[in-house]
Formats: sequence, structure tokens, C-alpha cells
Amino acid sequence: MKRIDLDIRDGEFISLVGPSGCGKSTLLRIISGLEQQSGGSILLDGATVDRIRPRDRDLAMVFQSYALYPHLTVAENIAVPLVMRRLNTTERSLLGTLLPSAKAKRKEIAGEVGRVCDALSISMLKDRKPASLSGGQRQRVALARAMVRKPSAFLMDEPLSNLDAKMRVQARGEIAALHRQLGSTFIYVTHDQAEAMTMSDRIAVMMGGEILQVDTPDQIYQMPLDLRVAEFIGSPKINVLQAALTEGDVLSFTFADTANNRVQAAFRPEAARLAGIANAPLAGVIHHIENLGADLFVQVMTAGGNLVVVRCDPGGIRPAIGDKVGIVMDEARLHVFGTDNRRIEGSYRLEAPL
Repeated sequence: MKRIDLDIRDGEFISLVGPSGCGKSTLLRIISGLEQQSGGSILLDGATVDRIRPRDRDLAMVFQSYALYPHLTVAENIAVPLVMRRLNTTERSLLGTLLPSAKAKRKEIAGEVGRVCDALSISMLKDRKPASLSGGQRQRVALARAMVRKPSAFLMDEPLSNLDAKMRVQARGEIAALHRQLGSTFIYVTHDQAEAMTMSDRIAVMMGGEILQVDTPDQIYQMPLDLRVAEFIGSPKINVLQAALTEGDVLSFTFADTANNRVQAAFRPEAARLAGIANAPLAGVIHHIENLGADLFVQVMTAGGNLVVVRCDPGGIRPAIGDKVGIVMDEARLHVFGTDNRRIEGSYRLEAPL
């Protein structure tokens, strides 16, 4: 992992997103204290915690596997962190259950567990074992176990990856609502851009052990500072073509290896439309059409052998595979990147015809 400099605000929901192996889970484990960084410091509320044990950092972690004890009921699983903190060794033993002090503490713990279960709508599951729960129910139990500690921050390592697509959508809404309800800091690790975009106050995009950009979901999508960020965020993937930049910030798409002032021009599928070939910056043949009901994505193979995706109105005139079409882009939504993948700021005009 390369140098990481990340300031997480109190009470915000920040997602660490990136492909597998980019270092996001490692960073989360360093924050929690489960792994030791090779340099630098971790500060919580302005205080260095490098030498503080994980259990003493006042952080709650929710893992991908949920890590529930199979022999304990839901209520007992949720109560584990409170039992370990509040009851001594004797009070936790079988004989200790007879002690008045243990009875009072367990009654208090049961009340807190009940309130958390009510908040997550899992009160009816309290007497069941994990084996009898669905994936979504296990995920709620894992969240409840973290919530009952009332930590200063929640660390979540891909907690929804074991759920099916429908359940993930529902769980995203529940986690976002939970964050608003608690007002606590959430640090969320995921490789799923949809999770990051729909739940986060800010997103940190990681690749190759470094953070490429930290910003709001809107800014990450609309103003990517690095081509790798632009390509990772967004579905379908952003269109990227080789272009030449001439005087007056005029862009022309080129497929010649010898072109001068070479840059990489990118545009989202919704920032383009199909048109006649005359005076269009790009032209090609319709290669494939994806009809998703609410969206119609048309894939056009250009003369230079590039596949360009254009989002069309499904209620409009339907193009056909094999049609020759032009592609016109919204110049205000063009993104231009240098050969180093970094964004080149400016307003651009497209040269036409090709």
C-alpha cells in the first residue's frame, strides 16, 4: 500500500471502493487495529491510537462473513460484546449466573439487546439460531451486535456481498437509514460501485494501494480527476477514445498512432445521442442493442474499431443492428485526460466531420 492520507469527518458515511486487491480491506483493518501500518499514524478524535489494542479503540466491525456464533441464539450473539465488557470471569461462568450482580447486569444487557432488535425489526428472531436465518437476517444480527456497543464508528467490510441482488438493494436502504438514525461515523468497504454511490456522503476510490480521488458521489461521477476513476465508476462503462487536441481546445477523434497532442477523450453513454452521419464527430455501425426496459443501450462499432455505447430513449425510434449512424456528444460533458490518466481541465469543441 502506498502513502494514504484520509480525513474522515465525524458522523459521515464514507465508502472505500475499488477492485479486489486495491488495499481497501487492509486499510480498514489498519484503522481497526487488526493490522499494524508500516509508517504514519491513525488518529481518532485527534488522539493517536497506534499503540491501543483493537478492543479499546471504541470501533465496531461488521465482517463479510457476519461471524455469528452458531451455538448461540440471536439475542445471545448480540449480547456478546456487552457480556464480555461488563461481566467478570466469575459472573460469566455457570455458577456466576446465580450471583445477584450477574443477574442485574444480564437484565440490563437484555434490555439494551431488546431495544436494538426493535430498531432493526428482528425482535421475532431473538430465540433463533443463526443456521435458521436467511442471509439478510444474519446481516441484521451482525449489525445489531455492532450497534449494541454504541461505538464511535462502524467499520463494515463488504457486509452485503453474501446477499442476492434483491436483498442487497433492500439492505442498502436499511444501512443508509440506520446511519441517519444513529448519526455515527460509518466507514464502508465495497467493490460494488452501486453500494458506494447510493449510500455514501463521500467516496474514496482506491486502486493499486493508493487513493485516487475522495469526493461526493455526484462529483466522482461527473468530474473524475483520473481516467481510472472515470472507468471504474458508472455502468455501462464510460466511453474512452483516443483524440487529438488542437489550438482553441478543439478535439478530433483519431486512430492514427502518429497523431500529435494525443489525449484521451471520455464521455458517458447518456452524454451522447445517435444522429445522421453528416457533420457527426463519430460514425459507425450498430453492433448490438441492449433493451433493459427503462433504458436502451446501443453499441456502435466505429471505423477505428472502438465500441461506443450510447443511451437512447426506449420510447423513441428504434435503431436496428447494422444501421450506419453518427454519434454526437454533449461537449459540456466531455472529459479529457492526458497520457498520465490525469484530468485536463477546459471547455472543448468537437471537430466534425470525422
